[in-house]
Amino acid sequence: MGQENYGTNIQREHHSRHSAQSSRIFGKRESKLPKWEFYFVILVGFITFVFGFISTAVYFAVMYISPIVSNLTGFTFLESRFLFFTLAMLTLSGFLLAVYPYSKALDGNSSLFIILSFIASGIALGVQVYKLAFNGPTWIGLDLLGEHGNTVEMMYLGAVYFVYNLILFVLIYTIMKKEFEE
Repeated sequence: MGQENYGTNIQREHHSRHSAQSSRIFGKRESKLPKWEFYFVILVGFITFVFGFISTAVYFAVMYISPIVSNLTGFTFLESRFLFFTLAMLTLSGFLLAVYPYSKALDGNSSLFIILSFIASGIALGVQVYKLAFNGPTWIGLDLLGEHGNTVEMMYLGAVYFVYNLILFVLIYTIMKKEFEE
């Protein structure tokens, strides 16, 4: 009786080792993303996408109504390529981060999505660091309103975008590092 179990265990071990080797040979990776991480990454990606999309929509709305506001208040809104680029990269990064777990679950090319999300978030962070270095913490206000934008509120707005993007960048880096360790 002990010999029969021993032989069966050897066969099971050989079968599991063979299936693991064949999955590596044929490029199929076993998804080791726990269920809570799967949902967390989707949620963070979706929130980032919505946050970036709404921010971009508000930017375009402000640019659209800027002539009216300028006539009423005397404030002149300026177009900010840097702010628009930062918001666009943040939106793209959120979208790619939300797609990453789906691609991983379907055995797609999930590494491409996480790498592109990391690059987009890094570009947004780099633009923010550049503007912070040359214009200070109120760079968003200075870009949009000129000297009238040098206020504490604009400093808080810049800080929110910077801190959010920094946390997102670190999170994506952690996910990417885990992706390549598998």
